[in-house]
Amino acid sequence: MLKSVLVHVHDDSGFEGRLTAALDICRAHDAHLTCMHVTPYGAYAAFDPAGGMFTSSVLIEELRKKQDQLQKQVEERLAKEDVRWDWQAFDGDVAQTIVSASSLADLVVLGQAGPQKGDVTHPLPIVDAVVVHSGCPVLVVPAGCDRVDPTAPVVVGWNASEQAARAIRHALPTLKMASAVHLVSIGNKEEEFPQTAASEYLSRHGIKTDLHTLKPGVRDTDDVLHQFALDHGAGCILIGAYGHSRLRETLLGGVTRYLTMQSRVPLMLSR
Repeated sequence: MLKSVLVHVHDDSGFEGRLTAALDICRAHDAHLTCMHVTPYGAYAAFDPAGGMFTSSVLIEELRKKQDQLQKQVEERLAKEDVRWDWQAFDGDVAQTIVSASSLADLVVLGQAGPQKGDVTHPLPIVDAVVVHSGCPVLVVPAGCDRVDPTAPVVVGWNASEQAARAIRHALPTLKMASAVHLVSIGNKEEEFPQTAASEYLSRHGIKTDLHTLKPGVRDTDDVLHQFALDHGAGCILIGAYGHSRLRETLLGGVTRYLTMQSRVPLMLSR
């Protein structure tokens, strides 16, 4: 069951979209929404000549005022919604704070980071770190997305990996509510864990699936999967993160990397 949803609160261009998406999900699942705001004081710290670290009291006060203003706006908005919610505010590393809170959450909702590093108008680039360490699935809401339909079809990127299998298990509440579930394999050869095994597993949970095996041709796997989702009106793409070995734990690779940055369809990641 999906009963506890956590959304990252930050004054960026994607916040309204991910808040609305989180509300849509909570409404559909009768879930509780936790709005989490994290002030990263470390990012504003400076070093003195003696080697110490300090943060300007004036700057801290300004950050507090912005946080209070944002909290007031969010609380006024949520007071008009038919969803149970609470507000939590912390100081510290944003990704690590969300990871710690995710241990008692069923879903974390984040925004799609902007193409340019350091662009404060876009959501923070924390998807990588949160997905790697979180205790639950992460939903990445694309830029410009203002609604999420929990009953829309879900496209599952299936590559017979442990990560893909785990993603399916973690996303059962989402898959049960979807009007259709498409298991999509791209360019796969014979596997020890074929699509039929995943389909049979889901059928035991009362979830009917449509199986698709696509050839990438001259296009990349991520592009084929993304276009399939668009063509089938998917409300979500579900994939297991880190299907390949990675040199650095906090870097997403391959299909995962492309979709977290470019997808126009909400992306659910699990590992």
